[in-house]
Amino acid sequence: MLDTHAPNLTESIRVLIHNSDERHHRIAAPASSLKRRPKRQSQNRQVHEKRTFQAMFAFGLLLGGLELFIVLHYL
Repeated sequence: MLDTHAPNLTESIRVLIHNSDERHHRIAAPASSLKRRPKRQSQNRQVHEKRTFQAMFAFGLLLGGLELFIVLHYL
């Protein structure tokens, strides 16, 4: 059914997939040679995750305090 509406659709899809595969191979090759700094990246990630945890914990405490205030206010 698709061949009647767009006879070159299958060929277009093949070309798009081929071009996409070529782009991924070009990007993946240089990325494999940059594996020299895993410690720095993991430390930065750990610091980022620690700060995120601290921010979420503080926000949770703030919301908990607000909820406690509202509940106690209505008693």
